[in-house]
Amino acid sequence: MTDLSREDISDIRGTLALFSHAFDNKDLDELGRVFAEDGVLELTKGAGRVVRGLRAIGEFAVSLGSEAPDHQTLDTHVFLDGDGVVRARSRYLAILPDGSVHNGDYLDELRHTGEGWRIGKRVSVPRYPR
Repeated sequence: MTDLSREDISDIRGTLALFSHAFDNKDLDELGRVFAEDGVLELTKGAGRVVRGLRAIGEFAVSLGSEAPDHQTLDTHVFLDGDGVVRARSRYLAILPDGSVHNGDYLDELRHTGEGWRIGKRVSVPRYPR
């Protein structure tokens, strides 16, 4: 890919915004509109965790139960890197059931599929608390 159109950027932003709704509501059908079938979700907090594949990401979302954080995706910057990879960097806020908040960055690699833009890989990097 050599350039991103305004439509591409808008569609990518829509995909990233849908993450919070699909993941937090454990809506596995909608999650398929966010991650590629072979998508990867990497959590770097603590010992870290890597979840591979759409099905496993859905199972992970469900495993968090009703006490899961409520995610907000903010300040997304979409760009094409020097190697032609479409990337996005977003801030997130996550509200915990007790009302406390943590935040960090989502570092995404995206690709265009026959169904639209999907996350191929998301790395979640916490900022506070560490």
